[in-house]
Amino acid sequence: MKILRILPALLLFSFIGWVIVQANKGSNNIFFELVRFIPYGDKLGHFILFGTLSLLTVIAFNYKYVLVYDYRLPIGAIIVFLLAIAEEMTQLFLSNRSFDMADISADIAGIFIFMLVFNKFRTAKACKP
Repeated sequence: MKILRILPALLLFSFIGWVIVQANKGSNNIFFELVRFIPYGDKLGHFILFGTLSLLTVIAFNYKYVLVYDYRLPIGAIIVFLLAIAEEMTQLFLSNRSFDMADISADIAGIFIFMLVFNKFRTAKACKP
């Protein structure tokens, strides 16, 4: 059953990795066209993809967390946060990409909001008799 926890996160991570490689190469595909068609599609994509990836990664890591100043920080969300920062930082070194604080902000907002909602549902489910 462990594979059922890990596989969704690996699949989404692979998809995001493919999207990053395509963007780094300057390729065009249906996903990029869709993002251009939707107002603020790029930021919405960052928000949804990194939020969903953090949710799936937290589940893949079986809800493990680290304590930081009495706050429980999910290991999966920390990993996705670091990945988002690293991915955006690499754009500083690529001529066809541009570093964008709004992208990082959308990534962080997605991670934070998805974790907040996930924890509310998880807490509500645990409280039911």
